[in-house]
Amino acid sequence: MKIKNLKLINFRNYDQGCFEFSDNLHIIFGDNGTGKTTLLEAIHFLSLTKSFRTNNDINIVKKNRDYFQIFGKFLNFKEKSFLVNLNFSKNEGKKIFINKADLKRKTDIVGRLPVVIFSPENQKITDGGPLIRRNFINRILSQVNSDYFQALIEYKKRIYNRNLLLNQYRSQQQNKYDDYINTIDEMLVGFGAVIQKTRADFIEKFNRVFCRAYKKLVHYDESVSLQIIPNIQAGSNEFEKKYKEKLYSRFESDMILGRTGAGPHLDNILLLFGDKDIRLVGSQGEHKMLLVALKIAEGIFIEQKLKEPVIFLLDDLFAMLDVTHCVNIINEIGKNKQTIITTTDVDVIKNYGFDLSKFNVKTHKLPIGVS
Repeated sequence: MKIKNLKLINFRNYDQGCFEFSDNLHIIFGDNGTGKTTLLEAIHFLSLTKSFRTNNDINIVKKNRDYFQIFGKFLNFKEKSFLVNLNFSKNEGKKIFINKADLKRKTDIVGRLPVVIFSPENQKITDGGPLIRRNFINRILSQVNSDYFQALIEYKKRIYNRNLLLNQYRSQQQNKYDDYINTIDEMLVGFGAVIQKTRADFIEKFNRVFCRAYKKLVHYDESVSLQIIPNIQAGSNEFEKKYKEKLYSRFESDMILGRTGAGPHLDNILLLFGDKDIRLVGSQGEHKMLLVALKIAEGIFIEQKLKEPVIFLLDDLFAMLDVTHCVNIINEIGKNKQTIITTTDVDVIKNYGFDLSKFNVKTHKLPIGVS
């Protein structure tokens, strides 16, 4: 997949902006605050229907406006054109159109325009808590497995509803496990079973891609892997039974806490360097190299599943990584994939001795005062 052009209206500090992209390497540069990250955010929004910078769409609407719009033209590997339009208004929420046809279920866009984002926030994948790594896995699987994505959406809804009910029961001093919460739990364990099995299968397959990507970057033999420690320790045949039993046994303590304390939303995901947690043994350089390998593996895995090239969005790459890591990642993906990089100054890249002549590169300088 490649993006050919992008148009923004009332998006962040853009009143209106139009941009054309090259098929290979595109470098967006300008001073801080000129809107470089905003362009990547808009492409990410068209692909996954959400920002990688905020969970609240209202925060993206330009000040004193009631809506924003994003328009993008994409070409798949067969050169078929997709015109995608995402509208958000404070009153009506999100609407998505593909080739001017209203997409009835917004989530159906996910996986059709595959992207990989590499931003400063990604550093938490290696040194942050398990939630960050769960989200990393969820983002990949949501693009390549629609059954998983729908199960995840429904599971999160049931967790939210169950937590509301637990708080209601606590305030009413109603401590009896009744048919209402039993019905929620029945649905919860069904969706949870899909999530747990799919994650386990994913880890096994992804690790092979991850190891190859890492060894290609570092050229020495050190094992790396993701490891999942399920919150519900059960095989697929026993999962629903054991999860239901745990929800029932935890009912009173969950009610006191006001939240559901068991399930795949609490799976522990570790990133292992050798056989040790990278957070305990990794140097700063090793963290960065594992992160680069993870993002390259993410792109490879998505491409293998969707049979469609991904778009790589590399935000502020040269501020986040040292020159060696930057050169490695651009050399690995920049020749064959559409790669959009943001940086404060294109001369920084040249000063690093990076040979841009090897690529079909297009540069775009953003003016001061956009966003």
